[in-house]
Amino acid sequence: MRGIFAFILAFFLVSGGLSLADDAPAPARIGVVDMQTIAMECDAAQAFKEQMESKYGKERSSLEKQGQDIKKQAEALKNPKTSEAKKVAFLQSRQKLEQTTRNFMRKVEQEEIKFRQDMVAMVFNAAYEVARAKGYNFVVDVTGGGVLYADPSMDLTKDVLAEVNKIYKDSLAKKPAAKPEADSKAKK
Repeated sequence: MRGIFAFILAFFLVSGGLSLADDAPAPARIGVVDMQTIAMECDAAQAFKEQMESKYGKERSSLEKQGQDIKKQAEALKNPKTSEAKKVAFLQSRQKLEQTTRNFMRKVEQEEIKFRQDMVAMVFNAAYEVARAKGYNFVVDVTGGGVLYADPSMDLTKDVLAEVNKIYKDSLAKKPAAKPEADSKAKK
């Protein structure tokens, strides 16, 4: 009786094991992406860089020139014959420049933060689309330093970059065209 019970138990374990092997999940496919490369090379980043230069380039240059002028004034103040009034005026102009520079940096930083947030969302959406289309289960960023080696066949950077550029171009196409003020005034 024990022999029959052991045989039946063994039969169920073997047959159950075979059916479990049929239901085993496929091996995980892992892809890697270099987020830093995408952030530097994508069309959105290039357009943002140009936009920031055209919007803030003159102001930045002006602040740099004022900074150079302040340095020259500081050199002139080293003369022991410099009056106290000139020293006070120098300190006031330096403080004003520092405040103006801080305000400028805050303005630029706020726009950069907004862009980075938009960029991260674009990259995540692009990575999702590429991974889904190519059958990958995981996509890992190699920029963070957690990946020491990845087979080049796992690199999805170019595909994700292309998808980011596509998403960016699609978002530009969806934006309504701005109407010139002259047209809106002429209609009134």
